[in-house]
Amino acid sequence: MANKYVKTDEQIDALISSIDKRGKSVQQDIHTAACAIIRRWHDSSDVSAAVRQMNALLAAIPAMSRANAFKAWVETYATFVWNTDDKCFAYHAKRTKISFDDAQSAIQTPFWEFKKEADYKPLNLPDMIASVIARAEKRRQDGLQDSDDVPSDLIKSLKALIA
Repeated sequence: MANKYVKTDEQIDALISSIDKRGKSVQQDIHTAACAIIRRWHDSSDVSAAVRQMNALLAAIPAMSRANAFKAWVETYATFVWNTDDKCFAYHAKRTKISFDDAQSAIQTPFWEFKKEADYKPLNLPDMIASVIARAEKRRQDGLQDSDDVPSDLIKSLKALIA
């Protein structure tokens, strides 16, 4: 599929408006699907279907979306756990049912409002170097392990760089 060539300010503004509307629509669709999974789980008591569907929904979420906020929302409201090895949700053996009240709470809180996106932090190289120096000095103070490589002359050089 070829990209549509956008060349005027009006076309750019229209495209931005379209992205805004479609983004909000996709975001709401994700929440609606997740809540439907939770409601269906409540009605059917089939936690395995709910986990399968929640994993499928996560896989369908566009890469540019806030998947970590969605994962945190699922962990809180569906009480599924994130399996870091398999990179999927799983359920607790002792938590195979969901109450009506828990389902209602999930519906009231969209994932993008549940966990706000972290503020953008610009790169500040002097602060990063100062942080590395502090960690290195603490490690030297606490005692180096055999595999540690924290030369004092390198710490001195780094300090000189940011002085």
